[in-house]
Formats: sequence, C-alpha cells, structure tokens
Amino acid sequence: MSYTARLSKSFIKSVKVFPKDVKERIAESVKEILSNPYSGVQLVGGLKGFWKKRIGKYRIVYEIDEDNKLVLFLDVGLRSKIYSRMKR
Repeated sequence: MSYTARLSKSFIKSVKVFPKDVKERIAESVKEILSNPYSGVQLVGGLKGFWKKRIGKYRIVYEIDEDNKLVLFLDVGLRSKIYSRMKR
C-alpha cells in the first residue's frame, strides 16, 4: 500500500537549492520511500523515531505516521550538516 507525502517547509526550502540532477534523485527516492517507508534506516539517539534515506552524500530525513499512512519529509541535505540541523 502506498503512503501519502507531506513536505515540511524545511524540506521544500532545502530542495530548491540543489542542482537539477540532485533534485531528480531526491524525487526518485521520495517515490521509493512512499512505496515502502521502511526501506530507509531508523535513526537513534536524539533523532530516535525518525528515518533516513541515503542518496550519495545527501540524506533525506523523514517520519512515518503508520495510522494515517503518511510520510512526513522533514529535511534533506548533506550528510555532514543534516543531523546537526535536525537537532535544532
């Protein structure tokens, strides 16, 4: 069963700055996540409850609402920066 996407303001803002090829890879990963949200990796520590999907040096961070069959895409960015940005 497919899930519905909800994009946060941070996610939308972050995607806008990427070059076209990266945007296409992000869009493809979003489709994959919506068809199987548990294909990502569950985060631990301060980000417990969130999931990540690796796209080369970038990461998509998202949350799954199983009751409503919803995936909330929280942010996307470079691996080196995304997790510190999420903890704020």
